[in-house]
Amino acid sequence: MIGVIADDMTGATDVAAALSRAGLRTLLSLTTHIDDSDTDADAIVIGLKTRSIPVPEAVAQSLEALAALRRAGADQFYLKYCSTFDSTAEGNIGPVTEALAAELGTGVVVTTPAAPLHGRTVYRGYLFVGDLLLEETHMRDHPVTPMRDSSVPRLLAPQVGGGVRMLPLEVVREGADAVRAAIAAAEEAGDAHVVVDAVSEADLASVAAAVEDAVLAAGSAGLIGAMALGRGGPGKVAARPPAGRTALLAGSCSRRTLEQIARFRDGGGAAYQLVAEPGESADDLAARALAWWDAQPDDASGLIYSSSPAGERDPRIPDAGSLYERAAGLIATQLAERGLRRMLIAGGETSGEVVRALGTQTAVVGEEVAVGAPWIHDAGRDLHLILKSGNFGEPELFVDVARSGEDV
Repeated sequence: MIGVIADDMTGATDVAAALSRAGLRTLLSLTTHIDDSDTDADAIVIGLKTRSIPVPEAVAQSLEALAALRRAGADQFYLKYCSTFDSTAEGNIGPVTEALAAELGTGVVVTTPAAPLHGRTVYRGYLFVGDLLLEETHMRDHPVTPMRDSSVPRLLAPQVGGGVRMLPLEVVREGADAVRAAIAAAEEAGDAHVVVDAVSEADLASVAAAVEDAVLAAGSAGLIGAMALGRGGPGKVAARPPAGRTALLAGSCSRRTLEQIARFRDGGGAAYQLVAEPGESADDLAARALAWWDAQPDDASGLIYSSSPAGERDPRIPDAGSLYERAAGLIATQLAERGLRRMLIAGGETSGEVVRALGTQTAVVGEEVAVGAPWIHDAGRDLHLILKSGNFGEPELFVDVARSGEDV
């Protein structure tokens, strides 16, 4: 069984979708307490919220998740991080990788953020988002993890104690045997991390074949998706939720989420922006948003968002991100109590807070509305959720998800 530890909730749904797409029976757990009755699966994904918390806490939670996966029967493990390598100079990608490797007794870990399906490629160790280097994208000004360098080896090296080696594309293109030999050479030389180039699905397939027996690997959903395809699975028909009113809750400030908000509003969708004033609480913000929601027609979907471009953020509220996340959690909880059964949450930190507030623990992975963004079903509360990474989906995604809830 494959056991995956994801460093945020949207990453967890992204990798769960990749595993499910490969035909594996996949359980998504949003807690480290996995019920024995839930372990009839080919893969289990545990979604944490460790991307930007202090390193010791991220390591501790990740080791707790590892222990839970081992108890559930997993024998191969994967650390899933964002395909834009979201991290600070201290971590948390490197420290968590090394902690997992030490616990599992593995000498070298292959890692790559490449995910060609999402337009993320790695060449000569440099991470590209589409045609742009990572440092040239909106991630340069990310409010929590600003990415000012595109070299994955350079980004990783300050975070780890072991050596970092880059495995170039020409070796990958020689096939799995050449990749295995390069990994073995790195381990013999004492390197602990091998950053692998990949610009296509075929490249990932070669790397996946080379690490098919590795106890631990790390990266985006791209590599583990290729590894899952190598295993194969029984396959299943992905479920979709019933029609109904949909709430779209957006906290991501990514360019794509801002485009999705604009398309929804330009198309006449009902929208409400959370705008905090100094001294306001999350309860204050949630109360105003819910009053707006309650004033809408009973069958109307709507968007509640705090997303804004970097230049529009109020400097008088230095912790605005956490304030808006708490408000989103309160709003989602109240909407569920009002009987709403369909929600899309945009943004990793926002999704993590919403899931925590709702108390969702396990969910079944269903139909993808965009690559890496599936519906998940929390059967305990009969909630259908999309936890969407800020960068995922086409500009029309919000419009399409709201429209899919209409009775036709």
